[in-house]
Amino acid sequence: MPEAPPPGQPPRIETFQSRSQPRGARWDLQPLWSWPQAEGGQGQALADPWGALHRPDWHSRGLLIWPRGGQWRRLRLELACPEPWRQLQVPARVAQARLVLRWWADTAELRVDGQVVHGGDLFDTACRWVLPQRWWQGEALLIELRLRSPLHDDGALIESRLELEPLDPADPAGLLAETKAELAQLRAGQPLRGGFHLLGHAHLDLAWLWPVADTWLAAERTFSAALDLIERFGELHFAHSTPALYSWLEQYRPELFTRLRRAVAAGRFEPINGPWVESDCVLISSASLLRQFQLGQHYSTTTFAELEHALAWLPDSFGFAAGLPAVARSTGVRWFCTHKLFWNATNPFPHRLFRWRSRCGAELLALMTAPIGTDGDPLAMERYRLAWQGATGVDGTLWLPGVGDHGGGPTAEMLEQRRLWQQQDEAAPQRHGSLRAYLAELEPLARRLPVWRDELYLELHRGCATSRPDQKRHNRTLERLLREADLAQALAGSGPPVAWETLLFQQFHDILPGTSIPEVFDQAEPQWRAARRRACFLRDRALQAWLGPCRGWWVAQLQPLAARARTLRLPAGRWSHAGLELPAQAAPGGGQWLQLPALAGVDALELELEPELKLESRAGSPAGVTAPVWVEGWRCGNGLVSFELGPQGLEQLWDGTGQPQLGAPLAWRRYADRGEFWDAWDIAADYREQPLEWDWQGEPTWLERGPLCTSFLWRGCCGASRLRLEGRLLANTPWLELVLSVDWRQRHELLRLEVPLAQPADRWAADTSGGVLERPAQPVTARERARWEVAAISWIASVPADGGLAVLLDGPQGVSASPSQLGVSLLRAPTWPDPGADNGRQRLRLALMPCRPGWGRAGVPQQAVTFREPLWLRPAAVQARPAPRPALPCLGEGLLLLGCRPSGATATMVLTVQNCSPCRRRLELGPNWRLMQRLDGLEKPLPLDQLPGGDPCLLLPWSIGFWRLSVVPQSSWSSKGSVRPFDGGPKA
Repeated sequence: MPEAPPPGQPPRIETFQSRSQPRGARWDLQPLWSWPQAEGGQGQALADPWGALHRPDWHSRGLLIWPRGGQWRRLRLELACPEPWRQLQVPARVAQARLVLRWWADTAELRVDGQVVHGGDLFDTACRWVLPQRWWQGEALLIELRLRSPLHDDGALIESRLELEPLDPADPAGLLAETKAELAQLRAGQPLRGGFHLLGHAHLDLAWLWPVADTWLAAERTFSAALDLIERFGELHFAHSTPALYSWLEQYRPELFTRLRRAVAAGRFEPINGPWVESDCVLISSASLLRQFQLGQHYSTTTFAELEHALAWLPDSFGFAAGLPAVARSTGVRWFCTHKLFWNATNPFPHRLFRWRSRCGAELLALMTAPIGTDGDPLAMERYRLAWQGATGVDGTLWLPGVGDHGGGPTAEMLEQRRLWQQQDEAAPQRHGSLRAYLAELEPLARRLPVWRDELYLELHRGCATSRPDQKRHNRTLERLLREADLAQALAGSGPPVAWETLLFQQFHDILPGTSIPEVFDQAEPQWRAARRRACFLRDRALQAWLGPCRGWWVAQLQPLAARARTLRLPAGRWSHAGLELPAQAAPGGGQWLQLPALAGVDALELELEPELKLESRAGSPAGVTAPVWVEGWRCGNGLVSFELGPQGLEQLWDGTGQPQLGAPLAWRRYADRGEFWDAWDIAADYREQPLEWDWQGEPTWLERGPLCTSFLWRGCCGASRLRLEGRLLANTPWLELVLSVDWRQRHELLRLEVPLAQPADRWAADTSGGVLERPAQPVTARERARWEVAAISWIASVPADGGLAVLLDGPQGVSASPSQLGVSLLRAPTWPDPGADNGRQRLRLALMPCRPGWGRAGVPQQAVTFREPLWLRPAAVQARPAPRPALPCLGEGLLLLGCRPSGATATMVLTVQNCSPCRRRLELGPNWRLMQRLDGLEKPLPLDQLPGGDPCLLLPWSIGFWRLSVVPQSSWSSKGSVRPFDGGPKA
């Protein structure tokens, strides 16, 4: 999208008359172009009334404009050398002329006398083509510029001009005088202080408006071109991110990778990595964010061992979770670099160089970099340098020349322009160098930098948590399966490596948010499925090996949760455990509901199944069921939570003490959602002013009623989309589950659930990547008001003076909160870049859970895990008497398991735990486990002086801990005692 001139900079183009003749060493060509007219023939392009009518802001800046939708425009211009300029060639040449173009079009083709001399697109948006010598000798050139408008936006020729450049850097003809005067004017009499640190760069999205297959070709072109330029320009340094790209090159383009490695060894090519890909950083679980950094850092440190890898390069992700500093720091990262917060639509981000601190105290040095995808324009560089110095007081300014988004990198034209200006005293000095060298110069400033203690919220792109829910569903399912496969292999003590690379790749910041073309998602679908099948196979095989034989079926809990009798749906038959038949209730859709004995921690129960011809409910009296469900008229409850139905649906919800939770009936809402430029990325800011009808068909009806499960059904429609809402309350379950099934056929609409609160909230909380987010319910500052939609991973909860209500999500989802309600965005329907995004059959699942002691003491994070992650049920591979096996106990209040993987050593594993509470917690695993070492995120032993309080088992508030542990030999098992002392590494 063409950007407006910087504040205070007047438009360069004033009137047609003043711009039609050369001025000094420049000649503005905008008024001279012609293109076909609607009535036939050729006419002046700038006089076309369409642009003034539909894009007056662009027209006032002198842009040539035409409609969106992939429409072509063929611009023509016959260009002869002005007589005054021809004198610059007599008696000897002192200048060359460049045709400078900049466009906003998805395809660009420059032809001169019928020959193609340059091409570009939405990302390669400019050129500086040198005019041939024959033009200077009086031969006119026929210039044709063919441009196709983007599908999502109007097209524009932003600027076109001729520029004269001196062949002698001393500039005897004064061709650079005008630009030098503008540089002096920008500095407003201030002395020239500091200079530029130049680093070539090429931002390459792994997918966006092109499929992934095209990315590999773009990477090959980009790296080859950069290496060619490194050989041609001795001063050039080039940097690129993304270990996934390097790994692909290493495997499939070994010759190019060998050449790249030589440039790295010479200090001219710099890997600037961090995570495995430039991932989304607010929609992925804490475990996934950690694996992004672990795999990325492991690849970087092993492949490029000669370099220190202490930076995370994430220039384009759509916001950054508050827990990222803790995750990144645990893997050896000290510096965080981004540019994206310059995109804030409401409040400019206040810092360019700062310390970013998470709630646990982990801290990164953070740099807001120069824009990506820039060139060598001396005026643009000087404006940025002055802004940087004014904001930071630092003299040295980083500049990143290079075509970006679809790769590309610096061009010879850019580097030639920089060489010319490097020799002009009026321009700031410049030097080429590595990013690591630049950051090393900034590091001594750390102690006096401001501290940011919050997420880095992007005040834009708030729809990314809701668009393309199928990608979010694939992501959360594969996250769970990979974690379970790791855990199962750790418990079994063996197995092939569990590959996370497919998941981590699909978490790229334009794939998981749903902001790519449909081909990207079509090609991702078989990869998601294959990765799920592989993870299921590895998990199931390892669990069978860990559990061993039994005389029936195994049911296992694969999270170290507190003991609770679970109710779940199983195939028909007589199920029993330890000779006792389990309570059962027939399910109307087939199968039956059963209540299992309580499972504590990661453990399993042996179940026996006897088929029976006729299924009967055998729940017996409610006294035989833990917290049975009761129904009285339109009210239903189980002692932990209760609700009431009515003509308006779910009209009230109570906690176990009878305190009401809803201030009004539960509200399902539908809004118009259109008008935003970044369609799939952004929710319309005024959507609440555009409500649409939602029609329910009659009143809810009971679907089934019994002591193990009671459910209701309500049907309705939104426009052409049919809906089915099923509510379900299970025995001994502290939440009411809601499942909305939709055949979604709308366009540019937003579907939301809004939960009116009976108790006004003072604050609200939600889980985020790497931690927990807490906010005041009533925004006070402009920055708080701008955060009207945020991403939550699996839950959001209100925090009133007493009590609270949580919404458990099968997310991630976009959520909102105010003193009077919680909101969840369920579905959208953008049409660009994917015309059919969100359409089709969707199943949306969430739950309402009262949390009277507060979200922390009520264990909302643990309950969200229980809600999202089903028990594992399989018949035993070998039918025999079960053998004893180790079980991972419940971790305790406030602690969540992020991962448990084999560590590579025989019979040892690495355990990763997150403290999701404001209190210190100790890891207690009981006498059957030996804690061997406290580790960092790269599985290296922590020195004694880095142990919190000198205690290897202590977890500080909101922190993440890593341990190497092993199973105590079976002969030493005990049911009493506490965690064994460390047998290696630093002692407490």
